[in-house]
Amino acid sequence: MARGADLVFVGGKIFTAARVRPWAKAMAIRDDRIVAVGTEVEAERWADRRTRRIDFHGRVVVPGFIDAHAHLADSAGELGWTRLNGTHSIEEALERLRKVAAQTAPGQWVIGIDWDEAKWTESRYPTREDLDRVSTEHPVVARRIDCHLGSVNSRALESARDLVGLRGFEVDGSGRPTGILKEDAFSELHDRFASPPAVIERNLPRMARMAHRLGITSIHDVVPISAWRAYQRAHRRGRFQLRVYAMVPGAATASLAQGGIQSGLGDEWLRVGAVKVFSDGSLGARTAALASPYETQVEERGMWIHPPSELWAILETAHQAGLQTATHAIGDAAVRLVSETLDGIEKENPRESLRHRIEHYELPDDDVLRRTKEAGLVASCQPNFIGQWSGPGDVYENRLGPIRTARNNPYRRIARLGIPLCFGSDGMPYGPLYGIHWAVNGYFEDQRLSPEEAFRAYTAGGAYASFEEHEKGTLGAGKLADFVILDGDPFRNPTAIDRCRVRETWMGGRRVFPASKS
Repeated sequence: MARGADLVFVGGKIFTAARVRPWAKAMAIRDDRIVAVGTEVEAERWADRRTRRIDFHGRVVVPGFIDAHAHLADSAGELGWTRLNGTHSIEEALERLRKVAAQTAPGQWVIGIDWDEAKWTESRYPTREDLDRVSTEHPVVARRIDCHLGSVNSRALESARDLVGLRGFEVDGSGRPTGILKEDAFSELHDRFASPPAVIERNLPRMARMAHRLGITSIHDVVPISAWRAYQRAHRRGRFQLRVYAMVPGAATASLAQGGIQSGLGDEWLRVGAVKVFSDGSLGARTAALASPYETQVEERGMWIHPPSELWAILETAHQAGLQTATHAIGDAAVRLVSETLDGIEKENPRESLRHRIEHYELPDDDVLRRTKEAGLVASCQPNFIGQWSGPGDVYENRLGPIRTARNNPYRRIARLGIPLCFGSDGMPYGPLYGIHWAVNGYFEDQRLSPEEAFRAYTAGGAYASFEEHEKGTLGAGKLADFVILDGDPFRNPTAIDRCRVRETWMGGRRVFPASKS
């Protein structure tokens, strides 16, 4: 006779996220898998004398959250850097950096991250003159929250002399560097102060614990090669208890193709995912590619990271090699270009769907939505951005004006058309319940989903986007026993989802938050 279940849970309000039988009351688990979900009678059939029974006491249970666009390895390398979020002025941000500079050895980097000028009284980017008031003995860098722009002081500019003339290296009318670096220029500078793989590896377990507190059991992480090495070492040593679908840099496409490595290689803990490609920048840095000018800068329409022919070549190489692509596209011009490019590549090189993804996908119009649907593309979106920047007078309205802002992040239209939709955070900030709240309670009608749709995008949608829908994303027999127990009912009280809390997180039938004592 087959062994019974290890655990039987009863008395719950279980949202399975499945299209058929989306609700259940009980669940049975054996080893790391679910063996039954349904009524209490159906779950109890799996019980024997060794089975442990646990009562949910009427609490809501949902599948483990899948953050489909994370930067967790980057976050691991940034522990100890100075956070500038929550500051209300440039001066307040500078004061935080001064305190750090006073405790830093001369010549060492002083690094601040996550400032957002939209939250400052000055509503402008900091310049070299501002950061020179922090220190002239240390190179000082302050990175904007979107990571597409950074400001540096004069000492830091000395180490960046070779970047003059690189795209995104800003100078004033007299040719003097302003200290503001965007896209290519800032990316090159960033590599010079980024943490080494050993630091990332050491801090990954701490980041996993943070994820568990938020109910995150899987991530699609955007990882540089150094972080990919750190993940592999942590995986071999069993030191990182989070399921990772690693989205590697587009620059690795040729090497992966030459080695015959395709998306999905790995196991349930660590897999090679999509190759991450950039088509444009960010709205905050005014480098997202728009069809019409920015609201406050009528000569500015953003930036192409790759010209169209080059983008086609990159995506086509990946497609032919069997590699899924995840292409960053925010502005309406970029979203259109990427959707048209992928549609064209799919038609010229037909094969089993690779579920190519468009990351962010913020400003699609009706024609782009139709093309996205026909091409079988995945919309990978970040609903937390609505809470961060969709409000009156905030970044979206400032950059796009009221009409385009109302069309931004149209999750309802995406879902109604049946376009595969997955949700992530981009780390701004992490927290699925925060993102789900804004996907349900957005400022504009086209942003709003039902709670069921929003939870599916943060669970089943992520599993589909990584070809893992048969393993996770919904709670059903044979699936991994990854689930979250909530305090509060987001389905009964949808306007208060952001006040719900994660009570427990379980992975593979084991409680990871609060951490089990065993």
